[in-house]
Amino acid sequence: MKTNSILAGALFFLILFFSVGARSQAPIYKFKTPTLISGTGGQVNAVYRFPNVNTGVDALVKIQNKVGTITLQNIDRTIDGYDEAFQPEYKIGSASNSYFEFLITFVLAGTNTPVLQPMVDVSALDIDGSTAGALTLKEFNRVDMGGGVCTFNTLGSQLTISQNGTAFDGTNLTGILFGALVDTAAKEVMFSVSNVNVTSFIYRAGANSLLNGQSTRYASLYFKKFNYPQGAVLSVSNLSSFSGVAADSKAKLKWTLTGGNTANNIVLEKSNTGNTFQEIAEFWVNLNGNTQKDFSYADDKGTDGPVYYRLKITSSDGKIQYSNILHFQNQESAVNTLAVYPSLVQSATTINYSSQEKQNAVIFVTDMNGRQVKQQNVLLQEGTNSIQLSGFDRFSKGNYIISVNTARQKSAKQIIVQ
Repeated sequence: MKTNSILAGALFFLILFFSVGARSQAPIYKFKTPTLISGTGGQVNAVYRFPNVNTGVDALVKIQNKVGTITLQNIDRTIDGYDEAFQPEYKIGSASNSYFEFLITFVLAGTNTPVLQPMVDVSALDIDGSTAGALTLKEFNRVDMGGGVCTFNTLGSQLTISQNGTAFDGTNLTGILFGALVDTAAKEVMFSVSNVNVTSFIYRAGANSLLNGQSTRYASLYFKKFNYPQGAVLSVSNLSSFSGVAADSKAKLKWTLTGGNTANNIVLEKSNTGNTFQEIAEFWVNLNGNTQKDFSYADDKGTDGPVYYRLKITSSDGKIQYSNILHFQNQESAVNTLAVYPSLVQSATTINYSSQEKQNAVIFVTDMNGRQVKQQNVLLQEGTNSIQLSGFDRFSKGNYIISVNTARQKSAKQIIVQ
């Protein structure tokens, strides 16, 4: 987030249709003049009341969690940005991947009694970064309303948007400070989430800073929904799995759709940067009454250097969803090597294992007491295998070990579940 200047910009409204069968628009909740009602200000378990966010409704904001070297400077910065938005200001330490997590609960005015909201729209704004020479700071936001629909821009976006369980994450890719103002016209660094029947939800704001010294930033959560000219929709995925193997400068990819999926067509996209993707193949799913669930593709165009793949899935109602991203590094890397990214895991991560032959392997996840918490059998192909592991949102937060065990070797990496 920016740290100075008065925000200006035009606001746009987008009406989405939801499965409840009615056309609805959420109220614009206004978060102003908070007071501390319990706990120690700026610390975990502190609770703030925002009065009259809507008619007869207050909002309670609890600092539910804090990870890393980060301190809260102001629960709601109002000197700039949007006065009615929730704008926590924080200071993050050097070489730190840190965040605050807030639990926002709607209650009857003047009470602590939760009250269901028929529909809630939020937009996480201005998720940008900073640079100092070759060092970067990259912000990220998470919104977890227990599901719903996420809308975002695809053209020129500086964010990676992903769904992890019921949460939607927006993570900055470039580390570039985007513009001089916190502006809702900056669709490249924002995303929106909408859901029905919401009483409370989780909002996470933080950054991955490689900068030397501390940095003061602030987040901006605006309770409005916006139109994205080059928009896409992320919701409950039609995808069961997406994996691949790369060898001899070629990549072999495969994916499986869920049973009863609503996919109409799939576009396979490729990138050398992880930011801008280009279409390389298209597949039709439910064509002439023939529903296909299993797909494969061999990319013979070369994978020297870093290369990224993702799936763009368009459903029968026109909604667009994106898969997890497969990432292959230079294919001259040593065999029997293991890489895990991200190593700071929220719900899912991807492992890359370079195998010198086709062989069976078992992937284990164990906690720091040696207890096995996850096991997955895989058939490795010769080359670099990219495999997604999910379900980490069901684990307790802390350190874990991922290991790949073959008949002749065991490789392991440590991860942190946030």
